[in-house]
Order: sequence, then structure tokens, then C-alpha cells
Amino acid sequence: MHFHQSLFLLVATASSALGEFSPLWTFDGTNEHKVKLVNDPVMGGQSSSDYTVNDEQVRLEWDGEVKIVPSLSAPGFCNLETSKMFLDKFPDASGSTHLTLLVKTDTPDYQGFKVSFAADTINPQFKCYKADFVIDENTPVDEETGYSIVRIPYNEFSNNWSSYTGEPIVKCSDDASVCPTEKSKKKIQQLGLWAEGAAGVFNLDLLGFYFETIEESEPAVASNANVNVADSDLLALWTFDGDNDHDIKLTNDPVMGGQSNSNYTVTDDNFVEWNGDCKIVPSLSAPGFCNLESKKNFDKFPDASGATHLSMLLKSSTPDYKGFKVSFAANTLNPQFKSFKADFFLNDGVLDEDTGFTKVSVPFEEFSNNWSSYTGEPIVKCSDDASVCPTEKDKQKIQQLGLWAEGVEGEFNLEILGIYAETVTSTDAAEVVKESICTVQKDLLFKITESSADVGLPNGTADESLAQAVCCDTQFTNYPEPRNFYVDHQLFLRLDKDGVNTFYDSACGIPVMKAPIGRTFEEFKEDTSEHGWPSFRGEEIIEENITVGDDGLTIFSKCGTKLGTYETDDSGTRACLDLVCISGQEE
Repeated sequence: MHFHQSLFLLVATASSALGEFSPLWTFDGTNEHKVKLVNDPVMGGQSSSDYTVNDEQVRLEWDGEVKIVPSLSAPGFCNLETSKMFLDKFPDASGSTHLTLLVKTDTPDYQGFKVSFAADTINPQFKCYKADFVIDENTPVDEETGYSIVRIPYNEFSNNWSSYTGEPIVKCSDDASVCPTEKSKKKIQQLGLWAEGAAGVFNLDLLGFYFETIEESEPAVASNANVNVADSDLLALWTFDGDNDHDIKLTNDPVMGGQSNSNYTVTDDNFVEWNGDCKIVPSLSAPGFCNLESKKNFDKFPDASGATHLSMLLKSSTPDYKGFKVSFAANTLNPQFKSFKADFFLNDGVLDEDTGFTKVSVPFEEFSNNWSSYTGEPIVKCSDDASVCPTEKDKQKIQQLGLWAEGVEGEFNLEILGIYAETVTSTDAAEVVKESICTVQKDLLFKITESSADVGLPNGTADESLAQAVCCDTQFTNYPEPRNFYVDHQLFLRLDKDGVNTFYDSACGIPVMKAPIGRTFEEFKEDTSEHGWPSFRGEEIIEENITVGDDGLTIFSKCGTKLGTYETDDSGTRACLDLVCISGQEE
């Protein structure tokens, strides 16, 4: 029997090593849907991908590379999905417990794979349900096809996720309103795969999407049990005893001829031993660095909000080494260089009698996310500027943890039992100080005022509007509103389709755009739909009220309000603007 014949039989009978399952999207002629690719379409994104459908072996192969978006200094995305946003039809998956993929990969170490499905939404790209998945040595393999079986429980999906990283803003486990419902599973309208939020080359070889009902299996919930230490207030974030494990990644002076080196072992006694030598970088005549950290850029850790200290249980045969640092990343697209980092010293620790390890506690107010990439030392300290301090939201959403030997030449050794969050005092974390270049109007059009920054921006807060953050807050200079935000606010239903519409600066109320001019209303709408943000061209731009930033791309009104960016496509240059910044009342 040929491969494609056996696969067709597998799908048709809904049995094999997979158990009971049903196909949603396959490539054998029975559940086919047209494919659409979206590769970093805006803000100068450079990610790329392509796919082929192998008719003989009824499979799809998707290859690409997620690259850093220069304007964001963070990874972009590639997306492969069914092409119809609203009118596609899929089998009724209600009653099932898992969305399942039959898939292979040549890039199992890539950490940015995600799967999505849309249902009952007018904005399927950004209101779909999305979840991470990995393919590794623990992923079961279907013996008949040789493909890995990736099962994602529906309770790992969320439809409230960041449009910058793809990671959930609100998890299903924390708020049932973001979880898929039986109605959602019954009326799936779009399926998709993503390579997102992690730079690198990727490959997926896909047989299909399926749904399964696994009655006896309930997804395991990670335990937050702490090691047996004297201080019961320690919340385990990263340990090596099976309860809070995370894969490890080493980075040893990767550029500029660096010669520092290190290696680690995970011992049978459930601690990590890390040994190395921080050496001089010849081209800099200065010490380099070694870094041991959790492997995924967007991993999940327990909620540490309310804690006052990041604590470690450590031993060292080099307690006098002065280059040790600890870091954690949260709410950032660039975890390596926008993590919060602080020094620590073994000699400042206190012996824990139960374990024999030294407890070193670092107050969160000593961390800064503005530090030198050459020395690791803070450029701006938290004590001098609250905007570089960790917030409660940062402690709640830790995505990566790391240890460093940096900026000090010499051999080093650490034995690491774990990293923890701890409440030592009632000291409140420093609040972020926002710096604004303008103030948006209180009553913006299109119900824009109702949107807050915490649901649309990484590190945004509920006490700041999305419009104020995107248009005026210097903290978010490089961030636009979420893609297709205009759809949620029914922009084109609120405009005059028979006349010319004037758009006003959301802060000072001067006219900045008029549309449509030189084209039809439908062409204006289609242009905006294609790119995901209101798009203006030629005479539609009121140039006397517009200025351009030093980068030649960022668009400001003459009042100083940031409006968006200039982008170039096959039709020429367009002004790609944030609706929140052009929804003002005329003044």
C-alpha cells in the first residue's frame, strides 16, 4: 500500500494509534482548504516563509525564517492559515477535548510554534484562539505514518493574546471568558499555524489538523511545590527536581571574538552545577560574559506579584567572584537585552541549614532593564528612575530567568538548587513613571476612549488608555495599536461611504487625513483591510499638518502626536496610521 493510500484509510476510518479522532484540515482531497501566507507585513518586518503541498504524499511543507523587525528590535512572525476568514466550513468539533496535529519538523529546537483557530468573530486574525506547541523527544509518534502527534488541550488556548509576541495576555486557566466554548468548537471558521516571537529558521511538515476526545486523560498541572527549605515563604520559580523544570540554554560570548566559555550538568541531587571562565574579549580589551538561562524566550513561570525579592539557593567554590548577575524577562519582545538584571554576591547570602545551600536574596528594586550590553551594569538604576524598575505586572508575567558571569574576568562556579520569589518586607514595588509628549482628547470618536493599554501593548497598564500610550507615551514609541483594531471599532460602518471623510489628530484636533481622494471608498477599505491599519495615499495626506521623524518613517502631526509610519508596497508609499491617533474631534 502506498503512503498516501494508507493515510487516506487512516483518516477515513478515524482510528489507529491516534485513537478516536476526526479531521479538520487535511490535504488528501477530503478536507482541503485554500492556504494563505502572512509574513511580517508591516513596520519593516523581514520574516519570510513559503509552502508546498505534496499531492502524492498528501502533506504540506512549510519553511521559513522569523527575523528581527528592525523598528522593534524584536522577532516578527510568519503565519500559514486557511484563506477564508468568515465563510469557510469545518466539521463540528464540539464535545472534543484536544486540537491535534500530525506533524514533523527539522527544527525541533525552534521555540515559536503556535496553532490557532477562529470561531464566532469578525476579526479572526487577532481574536482567534491561540496556543503554543513544541515537538521534542517526548512527543508521541504515530507508528503508521511516522508523524508526531501533537495534542493541545482546549484549555490551553486563549483569545486574549499579545499581537507582538503571540503569548497570552490572559490565560484560560485564569479567566474562563478567554477560553474556547462548545459553541466555538462547533463553528470553527479558520485554522492557522504560526512561527512567532522567536527568531530563527523553522520547518513544519504537516499531514493535518484533527480533533480528539480523550476522556481518561486530563492535562497535568505543573506543581509549584517548593524545596524543603527553612523559609516556607519561598515560591519556586525554577528548580530541577521535576516540579518546576525548564530547558536550559547557554550563551558564551557569541560575537566580536569573545573567548569566554562555560558548561553545566544537572546532577542526580536535583541541582545544576555551572562552571566557566569569563575571559577578555580581544577586540574590546574588556571581559566578556557567560549566560545560563531558561531556553524559551516566552516561557511560563508562577505568578510572583506581591513578592519583594528574587531569591536563589546557591553554593560556589568561587564566592569572591564579583561578576555574578541574575535576570528575569517579562512583558518584552526582546528578553535578552530588555530583561531586568541585578548583581548578587555569594558573601551576602545566609546559610539555609536544611539544604546546606546559601540563600541570596535580591530586592526587586535593585533590578533595572536599562543596562549596558558590554558590562551588564545598569545605565539607569531603579533608584534613579522608576521607569526602569519591575512592576507588579512584570513579576506576574515572568517569561525567562537567567544567571550571568559578566564584566569581570576570572573562573567561576555555581551550584544552583533553584530560583524563587520571596516576600521579605511590605515594601511596595516602584511605580513606572510615564513620560508623555501630548494628551489625547477625553471623548475620541469610534469609541476609542474605552480601550486601555493593558490589552493592546506589552507592559501596558489599565490606568492608561491605548490612545494615550500609542500616540503620546514615549515608552511605546515603537509600538502601534493591534493589527485590525479598526475592525473591532467598525470604522468603515461609521464613515460616510459617499463622501470624503476627514480624520483629526487625537490630541490637538487638527485635520491630518482625508479619504477617499482619487479612489473609491471600497478601494480605501480594501487597502486598509490588506494591511491591517487605516492606510492613506497621495492627496489623502494633509502634508502641511504632518512631520516625519529622524528615521524617515515615523509620522507625527505638527502638534507632536505620533500617528503611524510610512510603508512601501507594490502600489507605492502609504501612510499606515493608528486609528487611536486619528480619532480626534475637530478643534
